[in-house]
Amino acid sequence: MSELSKLPTTLEECHEVIQRLNGLVADVYELVKKLQYENQELITRVNANSKNSSKPPSSDFKKNKKLKKPSSSKPSGGQKGHTGHNRQLLDPTEVDAIIDCKQFEPCSFCGNDVSSGAEADFIRHQVHELPKIKLNVTEYRVAVGRCICCERKQVAQLPKGVNWGITGPRLTSFMSILVGKYQLSRRSLKEFLEEHLNFCISLGTIFNKQKLVSQVLESPVNALLPVIKKSVAANIDETSHRQNGKNHWLWTIASKTAVFFHITQSRGKKVLHELMEDFDHVVISDRYVIYNYFDSSRRQICWAHLKRDFTRVWQKEDKTISRIGKNLLQCETQLFELWYQFRNSHITREELRHRAGPIIQATGEYLEQGSYTAPELKIVRFCKNLLENFSSLWCFLETEGVEPTNNHAERCLRQNVI
Repeated sequence: MSELSKLPTTLEECHEVIQRLNGLVADVYELVKKLQYENQELITRVNANSKNSSKPPSSDFKKNKKLKKPSSSKPSGGQKGHTGHNRQLLDPTEVDAIIDCKQFEPCSFCGNDVSSGAEADFIRHQVHELPKIKLNVTEYRVAVGRCICCERKQVAQLPKGVNWGITGPRLTSFMSILVGKYQLSRRSLKEFLEEHLNFCISLGTIFNKQKLVSQVLESPVNALLPVIKKSVAANIDETSHRQNGKNHWLWTIASKTAVFFHITQSRGKKVLHELMEDFDHVVISDRYVIYNYFDSSRRQICWAHLKRDFTRVWQKEDKTISRIGKNLLQCETQLFELWYQFRNSHITREELRHRAGPIIQATGEYLEQGSYTAPELKIVRFCKNLLENFSSLWCFLETEGVEPTNNHAERCLRQNVI
């Protein structure tokens, strides 16, 4: 710039200055263009939420919204004329005790005594209550003897099913359920046992009992995977977590009747090969690249994930791309309207396939349009990827038992994610 601050004195110098200025303008134009794309990428990241990305709903920023309509003058609770929903009473043979209540208060109107009516004239009222919880403690007096030959000390055997641990099998499994399924920490479990069962146990013992249950469950859990592989479809998903200071992955493989969990330090294709090599039915998954391990004819891509992807495309600043995203979202809406009609038995599978034809064609056309947009706008790769796996979008239309989303696997993982 210091050279340009000096005024040219000849025509040749003027041409040189103009050329330099043209070069600077071109450089500035390229820089501005690059910054615009970077700015758009940053805006996309800032606006990412659970509806347009894989972020969990808990990460969404929620603003306090004011109520637009005025508050109602009606009292809270059930409204007059609303049909009530009453709990059904258990059959008398199912209750544990029946108590007849025949003690009357004096008449609230005149104060005289009240005489009981007919024997069958009574109101049934049932109360559900916990029994008084108290642990059963059994003492085993184990005889001690000596060998008649070598005189070494010997201890008698405990009864079958009884071990030398401080807790029995039902209490041990109950403790594991509270920690594993209901997410109590070991310290909270220790406090629960002390407060409600008057049973004191150390944190170390709780940890050892968990290890024991895990070892016992390993065999029946491994037996679940062959059962799942016999089903028509399997939902697969994975989530990361830290274990002993290292990254681990919890894999979930689920059918309608069983769920198999597998923890490993890898998220790679070798895990799929190890677990699902001999699976020859339909896999339902997201678009994670390793699931290309399965042939397109045996794979259903999750439409719940696609909806978020289409929403992100629709929210782009470029009007052409935004229109493509909006059209893809409309295709998704129409497709699920058809799916719900089929699921509610309003249309047959044949009608579902026939009416989905125009939606399939339109979706392909919009993805083709997106594949020809500017590469810098970053939807070309997304559209081409879907076109390469286009048949994986529609497997649920043809195969009975295949769902269009991977929600089942995500629900199975949700507790671990939380």
